[in-house]
Amino acid sequence: MIRKAFSGLLLVILLLSIFTSCEQNINRSNKVSSIGNTSEILVVVENEQQWEGSIGKVIREKLGREQYGLNQPEPLFNLAHISKTGFSDLLKKHRNLLIVEIDKNAQKPKIESVVDEWSKPQQIIRIVSASSKDFVDVFTKNAAKLEKKFSKTERDRILSVFRTSSNNKVTKQVKKEYGFKMTIPRDYMISKTEPGFMWIRKETVQSGQGMIIMKEPYLDTAQFSMNSVVARANRYMQQYVPGPADGSYMKIDDEYIEPSARLVDDFPSDYAIETRGLWKVEHDFMGGPFVGYSFLSPEDNQIFTIIGYVYNPNKSKRDLLRQMESMIYSIEFNI
Repeated sequence: MIRKAFSGLLLVILLLSIFTSCEQNINRSNKVSSIGNTSEILVVVENEQQWEGSIGKVIREKLGREQYGLNQPEPLFNLAHISKTGFSDLLKKHRNLLIVEIDKNAQKPKIESVVDEWSKPQQIIRIVSASSKDFVDVFTKNAAKLEKKFSKTERDRILSVFRTSSNNKVTKQVKKEYGFKMTIPRDYMISKTEPGFMWIRKETVQSGQGMIIMKEPYLDTAQFSMNSVVARANRYMQQYVPGPADGSYMKIDDEYIEPSARLVDDFPSDYAIETRGLWKVEHDFMGGPFVGYSFLSPEDNQIFTIIGYVYNPNKSKRDLLRQMESMIYSIEFNI
């Protein structure tokens, strides 16, 4: 039985092995839309003992860990689990599935992957191993790859919704100014545009989301360092992103938590640095999380930094931030 509230399930089977790896792309035509809330993974186990033991523990540690760069603790993914006896056809339609299979006759651990088998978008991962120990070993070694797979499916689902309202004047203006296409829903507006700078945002009564696009000539690899990205963002935001009080302005907050930076190899450009952390309004009390990507234009010698941010005081922010991440990942060049 399901131990947590879970809105739906879908089956994708991925095979990644320490020794062998294969991946299938199932025909995506005539597939129903996948079900499940944002950032949900359904884990299919053989029995409750597996979930309570070392198998469930390592899954929770890697995929249910606290996401870095949020004001309040939120997990990277919400995890629910179910036994194989309860794995119905309805649950097979969930967007993210992780299937545990212990087979004492298995000669070596395998991680199988199938995309969009029973719905779309969908990611299914099946891990077959001879013992719980082998499962823990193979899962630990491949956790980052599995996280990347599930994250891509989340972005695909978000963008499939956003694309229905993305053909708007903001999208066209971004293409005109910067040479790339980006999926931006129609409820976003351009608040400020200057040479090498654009501020795009959406405001509601209770929350806000926005993107800041910055461009400048590329001179050296040092421009990709975390310190350089933060300094560049602070320089532009102090000049062009004012806060509600006189003299207030947006900036990266490095007092509460240190911003983090890492290389990502699945971004639309050949090379990109992801930065995560918190922003705040100097001389005011506003703040929230951000995610940024710095990359080179493939057509000219320019470095872009695009920061997506969220303002949602006293409420969850992870899923809103994932929306911003998805929008930035939607960049297409030469369109």
